[in-house]
Amino acid sequence: MQFIAKNNDDNDNTKDIERAEDEEEEEEEEKVECNKDFLKEFLNNKPKEFIEFLNNNDIPLDSYNVKDIPRFIRIKQKEYENSKDKNLFIKSIEEDLGTKLIPIKWLPYFYKFENSNATISSTKSYKSGIIYGMDASSGAAILALNPKPGDNVLDICCAPGTKLCMISDMLGGNGTVSGVDISSNRLGSCKTILKKYKIPNVRLFCSDGTTFDSLAPNKNDPIPKDIVESRKKQKQIKKHQKNEESNRKEEIEEIDEKKEEDEEIQLNNNNNNNNNNNISNNKKRKINKRSSKKAIFDLKDLYFCNEFYMRYSSSTLYDKVIVDAECSLDASIRHLIKHSKMGRYYAPEKSKQLTELQKGLIDNGFKLVKVGGHLVYSTCSFCKEQNEEIVQFLLNKYKDSIKLIPAFQEFEKDNNSSNKEDTEEECKIPYSIGYIPNTFRFYPKNGTSGMFISKFEKIK
Repeated sequence: MQFIAKNNDDNDNTKDIERAEDEEEEEEEEKVECNKDFLKEFLNNKPKEFIEFLNNNDIPLDSYNVKDIPRFIRIKQKEYENSKDKNLFIKSIEEDLGTKLIPIKWLPYFYKFENSNATISSTKSYKSGIIYGMDASSGAAILALNPKPGDNVLDICCAPGTKLCMISDMLGGNGTVSGVDISSNRLGSCKTILKKYKIPNVRLFCSDGTTFDSLAPNKNDPIPKDIVESRKKQKQIKKHQKNEESNRKEEIEEIDEKKEEDEEIQLNNNNNNNNNNNISNNKKRKINKRSSKKAIFDLKDLYFCNEFYMRYSSSTLYDKVIVDAECSLDASIRHLIKHSKMGRYYAPEKSKQLTELQKGLIDNGFKLVKVGGHLVYSTCSFCKEQNEEIVQFLLNKYKDSIKLIPAFQEFEKDNNSSNKEDTEEECKIPYSIGYIPNTFRFYPKNGTSGMFISKFEKIK
């Protein structure tokens, strides 16, 4: 339930989608520009600071050795499963994209572009909400989370929204998804994606992930009367303050307008009529503000919600939480190439700020997961202090209440395949073991973007 006039909402939604598609086109232009020549130049002339970074973090020197930067899409699960002829369905998407699609056997519904310069933003498949761009390493983090139908899932640092889409797909419409991000601009794009792909049972909060405290929703919860009464009082106080402020503003405007009128009359005696019209128009000026769409029972910091009870229900701890934390992005070749001359990834003071933030995010994420529930912590970094050291921080803090567990279960090979050896190899998840048991690293040389992934269970 949106509490929004339908026509306005439809118009706003169309504009939002168009804006999001424009942003996607700009992002794709950057990806296409990051072509093989740029890649070769970067790999052959690695900055000195970058080499030091690799050595200091025990990162294999060949970790970034790739011939091309792969691109991936995920097909919306429902669209694929409802297609009568799946081969024909995939072929139609290939024709639309202008490239062959290579299935990622270990990651259902993911496909790699044979031609990494192909784009999706102008295609029918993208505009109609059948596909979206998402790197396989990001998909691996959700694979590790393993949301099940009926779960209440929380995504801390949820923008740009594709993780929420994949989580919702895996829930199959049975369960809830809550997303948190500190940036209202990023949440605006996130909201647009959720609407475009018709994601059900979802809500977004504009909040600091280190202090966010709204619990998972329960459809049996009544609207809390104490919150209603409290919000009513707050609204009355704000209304009174606004009226007083408005009255003071009107008095000041009247004085200013009178002064302006006198000055214009003195300066333009021959154009009194025109000036009077202008002055009259100035007096009619109004500050038009969109009325608030928030209901008095909405949860603190609620930004968007498409299910009525989820607006107010904060009932229980979450079954699954993912913290895909802000990081230095040094595991992404595309970002490294873009910023290689800036040295932005090697500043110690920046790293210190990041690790303090990451500790706050993972700590709060663990507080919000229920006993028996799972927390996934991931970054797009290979820096030990942003990964293994953060994992160790959480293990040390909660000791007997937490367990670091395997994040992945290998897929069984397809016995119907005519090429069993290739299929078995393709079904292996391309991770390397991290520097703590049960932590996982995805290196670019193994065919995805860079990623660190760890998984915890709250045991008491």
